[in-house]
Amino acid sequence: MIIQDWLQMAVSRLQKAGVESSRLEAQLLVGHVLMVDRTWVIAHPEAEVNELAAETLLQRRESREPLAYILGWREFYGRRFQVAPGVLIPRQDTEILLEEALKLIGGGPVADVGTGSGCLAISLKLERPDLDVWATDVSQIALNLAQFNSELLKADVRFLESDLFARFPQVPFSLIVSNPPYIADHEELMPEVNNHEPASALFSGPTGLEIYERLAAEAPRHLEAEGFLAVEVGIGQAQDVSRLLEAQKWRQIRITRDLSGIERVVTAQTPGM
Repeated sequence: MIIQDWLQMAVSRLQKAGVESSRLEAQLLVGHVLMVDRTWVIAHPEAEVNELAAETLLQRRESREPLAYILGWREFYGRRFQVAPGVLIPRQDTEILLEEALKLIGGGPVADVGTGSGCLAISLKLERPDLDVWATDVSQIALNLAQFNSELLKADVRFLESDLFARFPQVPFSLIVSNPPYIADHEELMPEVNNHEPASALFSGPTGLEIYERLAAEAPRHLEAEGFLAVEVGIGQAQDVSRLLEAQKWRQIRITRDLSGIERVVTAQTPGM
């Protein structure tokens, strides 16, 4: 079967399965089979496809397995990060957190709490090679993948297994960033997320604010006097997170919206004495 005919069939099946951007995803799947990029796929509609290999991938996507897990990578801030089951897939929304973090960096070390694939910590190091960057996660699976990504992208990041600040290094950080679990236990999610991505990286507890409460209370002990905290938040959570920070006497609390106008990032300066 040639690419043109396979794409027509695949797009129809993905649409019936409820997959958005079905043509784009079909092109990426067949490109993965042929080990070429999407541009080549578009330019060579008459090329032959290994139907058996392509069918295997198509069935996985029809079952709503995330495309990133099938391809084995997801782009973040212009770089390709390896992903795998058991580790949260990087989201474009988190690029807003990265950009805000880059504005707040001082001269001291920076920590990424709950690093997952390492996309934040590694991107910070690559954008600012002078930084001393630490990355922590409670999941050894995530840390192994993050370390692999750091070696692949040649980013010298220090990795540490820790449940938030339980085993945090005793050094004052100028910035702590985190994209923590922020989904309430009762919330409904898309099949790709609910059935495949790690629950520990998604669900926080009954309210979705549990990790923010811990960050607001515990992070000051690990920051410089003029240091900053920057966190990603879920839709509708920015005001609640701001109030948690206010209750702990954090200063200069600011909310940043993403490109869709959604309040996506909350930043704050270390509480005053």
